[in-house]
Amino acid sequence: MKYLIGLFCLSLATIANFSCAQADSLASAPSIHYKILAERSHKTSLFTQGLLLKDGNFYESSGLYAKSQIVSYPVTEPESSWAKMTAPFSQKQRIPDRFFAEGLTLLNNKLYLVTWQENTAFVYDATNFSLQKTLNYTGQGWGLTTDGKQIIRSDGSNQLFFHNTENFAVEKTIAVKFKHEPVTNLNELEYAEGFIWANIWHDNRIVKINPATGDVVGLLDFSEIAKNLKVKDEESVLNGIAYDADKKTFWITGKQWPKMFLVKLQ
Repeated sequence: MKYLIGLFCLSLATIANFSCAQADSLASAPSIHYKILAERSHKTSLFTQGLLLKDGNFYESSGLYAKSQIVSYPVTEPESSWAKMTAPFSQKQRIPDRFFAEGLTLLNNKLYLVTWQENTAFVYDATNFSLQKTLNYTGQGWGLTTDGKQIIRSDGSNQLFFHNTENFAVEKTIAVKFKHEPVTNLNELEYAEGFIWANIWHDNRIVKINPATGDVVGLLDFSEIAKNLKVKDEESVLNGIAYDADKKTFWITGKQWPKMFLVKLQ
């Protein structure tokens, strides 16, 4: 299973589309500098797969079989509750045990959730988390975002799939690359400022992608943040990008991370 596979190239070489040389191929990508403006707690029970921010609330999908769920919680953090990390979520919806929840996005007050290997997407009402319908697709589901017209899905390769919002049919694909070399293991996605931002699985970096060409045009490195957290589980990797359109900032976090960080690109 994806969450049990280690960091070593010998193990990862068995996964389709993984390249041990990818780290070096991205080394010359343009660096995007950032400043940390704030941090807040993040529930370590959440195996973060998708993260987004809308109208003062975070929406987050959490994975693992028999533990998958989607939750929402306010951006503001009351000291008496969130500081202790015991506050209840504003909304919570358990996913049936046989599904592994992955990417999450929101469009027209509907939450779209994809699953890892079950070829199933769920559509929920964003207000009360009631299930509206299920949709089918071919291939794996990793990350999810939207450009306001289509739903964009990653599957762990260097391909991004643009789906019709009603029937989830694939309407186009793009291949993500840097200097003609494929950039694989694309995971959690966020569409912001006209670009697609993608976590790279088991990497502490986020790539900025031109959605028209698939070219990587920038790179954010969060290695220092990840190192300072001192997480013990090797699967507790950077994976969570939520754009705050009002402040033009990004919240970033990771699977089972104890903190979220508000960053401003410079």
